[in-house]
Amino acid sequence: MTIGEWKNALGLPLALLLCGVLFDAAAFAYPPLALTAANDLRMRLFRLARVAAIALPLLALFFSDLAGRAGTESATARRGGRAMVFGAVAMPIVLIAAALTRLEIRLLLPLPAIAVFFAAASAASLARRHAGLLEFSGWRLIAASTAAGLVMGLYAFDTPFVPNFAGPYDGLFRALIRRAHEGAIVSGMALIVLSGALEKKGVAHENRTDRDRRRQIANA
Repeated sequence: MTIGEWKNALGLPLALLLCGVLFDAAAFAYPPLALTAANDLRMRLFRLARVAAIALPLLALFFSDLAGRAGTESATARRGGRAMVFGAVAMPIVLIAAALTRLEIRLLLPLPAIAVFFAAASAASLARRHAGLLEFSGWRLIAASTAAGLVMGLYAFDTPFVPNFAGPYDGLFRALIRRAHEGAIVSGMALIVLSGALEKKGVAHENRTDRDRRRQIANA
């Protein structure tokens, strides 16, 4: 992939991330008056929308970088990239629409949720072949957490098809599940960032070694 193609691939995730940051800032400054108590379903949906509006574009950004290393000819990179962008766009929109208008819209959440899981699993597959152990481990954590999120979605938003088998929202069991889910996502992203930082440090060290070697040859 050329530098121009790589920049084009990163353009949309960066734009999504900027929109997510602006939305989160606006929601923090001017919270919607239509929402009620903190534990109310509408507030929970809106709060998740704020998180998704930043976290998913970040994942799309990481995926774009990984796909660039895999190459444009990779079918896994193309399909996973489209799924990640769809999830990053659709998830916050569905959550916001459900929170501010009709709660029934939340029944569309499995579509972006499955897309994000597919993209994370695709990223783990790509990282196994085109990245180091840290990045591969990070994407595996994220894929596992998004898979768990699909199960959590069965009870988290009071869906009419599946009874709540995990207890009340404020219960200890559900709180522990949420923390484990969030922790896996954050830990996976941290491993990806750490992998990139170590890789850049290694490249910089190699460049310095090459410069020293060339200087020694020139002085000889």
